[in-house]
Amino acid sequence: MSILCPYDDEIENIKNQIINKYTPKEIILFGSCAKGLVKRGSDIDLCVILETRDKRQTLRDMLAGIEYNVDLDIVIYTPSEWLRHKDDKANFANIIKRTGVSLVGGFG
Repeated sequence: MSILCPYDDEIENIKNQIINKYTPKEIILFGSCAKGLVKRGSDIDLCVILETRDKRQTLRDMLAGIEYNVDLDIVIYTPSEWLRHKDDKANFANIIKRTGVSLVGGFG
């Protein structure tokens, strides 16, 4: 990964588990790790763009089905939601797009 973060190995591990189980269109690292501002107690923030009919259930399954050793926050967007919201400056997706680092893909 191009960003120096004490969680690089953990991010890589989580990313690979998500890829193997969910085939996302894109995974974006955002928050303090993406900005290089990691402090003690920082979490890993990921945006996962994937096809799903039930985002809440997919998120629950994802958090229960992958192994991780740090605090992890995942936001899920469907591809259509991402395309609709990523350029809207009033939407959280736009913040993720502007400040995040794509780990997988380059969707939209």
